[in-house]
Amino acid sequence: MIPKDLVYRIYGDSLAIIMNVREKRVVLLKGESLLFWKGIMDTNRVDASERKHPLFEQLVRFGVIDGFPNQIPPVPLAPNLNQSAQEVDIGVVNLWAFKNRIPISGHFELTGRCNLRCRHCYCVFNTREDSLSTEQIFRIVDDLKDSGTFGLVLTGGELFCRKDILDILKYLSEKKFVIRINSNGTLIDEAVVKTMAGLSNIYRIHISLYGSEPEIHDRITNTPGSYYKTVHSLRLLKEAGFDLRINCSIMKSNVDNFQRIQDEIGDKMGIPVHFDSEIFPKDDGGVENLAERLDDSQMQDYLRERSTRQKQAQLPKKQKLCKAGFSFFSICEDGNLFPCLKMKRFYRNPLGNVSLNSFSEIWQGSKSIQRIRESLEQKLRECDICDLTI
Repeated sequence: MIPKDLVYRIYGDSLAIIMNVREKRVVLLKGESLLFWKGIMDTNRVDASERKHPLFEQLVRFGVIDGFPNQIPPVPLAPNLNQSAQEVDIGVVNLWAFKNRIPISGHFELTGRCNLRCRHCYCVFNTREDSLSTEQIFRIVDDLKDSGTFGLVLTGGELFCRKDILDILKYLSEKKFVIRINSNGTLIDEAVVKTMAGLSNIYRIHISLYGSEPEIHDRITNTPGSYYKTVHSLRLLKEAGFDLRINCSIMKSNVDNFQRIQDEIGDKMGIPVHFDSEIFPKDDGGVENLAERLDDSQMQDYLRERSTRQKQAQLPKKQKLCKAGFSFFSICEDGNLFPCLKMKRFYRNPLGNVSLNSFSEIWQGSKSIQRIRESLEQKLRECDICDLTI
């Protein structure tokens, strides 16, 4: 009776977060609705008396119980958490987790290896082996689930360099994690797409592309043929119905070409393109990759171009609340835990290592993470970023 496409996390008897990933619908259950849904989930069936219960029709409307959805109209978006069951924006979930120090989402670098050597990349690539075994990753995933983590951004290196990556993706699906994948796309073939298409928990796939022509992209990746492989993966994933985004780092090597990625590839394929002009030093402190940073004149031209485009598209600017150390985390390829990936370049010591200690032990007991929270707590009391009350 529980739809197989649902991804969910239950927080005791207080709250359940349920998501239909393909439809991007998020439902919160609490109180009587939560208890009713958990009872049906335990038996995976509904008897005659339960079908007559007022909550049955309500939960069918929300899509968290199989019923007759074509005969029941959808429920409108609800603005707060005062109701027993409601559909909400994912931002409400993130704010709830933030205020309750629940590590609801994070980055997970599955490998330090990559098959490309991009000019601007911050990775060091000083190992040819994966630091974390399949079994270690499974144990970490189990611990994250027990800690309340709901969503993960999977990245590397290039995560498809791992021979066990499909097993990892299947395990994350079994454990009901919502996942986003960051990849260069060159190792995604028909067999990989077929396996991923059978999973119901992939929220979005981000593919990196640096030029509208093979010469530009391959020069940046230092890998001949990478352009055609990346574009081929985009076509395969698009045909399979995945939600996609093209990521493009803006640098000296493509500053005169980047807009054509959107005009000639993204727009034609119906895939949004995200541009980013930030280039960070290497993880070991090296700065040779910073030679690709735009100079002042190039940066002004880039910002002017993007500003014009965004005004034409009437894109609203959204304020963001930094969740690092409150409800967000980053696990590096060697198991080191940081509040976020950017912080590992500024913190000499990680919060801990999840291959040596449990995630929950570090998240709840690390003195470093307590100091981060304490330093921001006063500022957050005066935060007026939104008017949500939970």
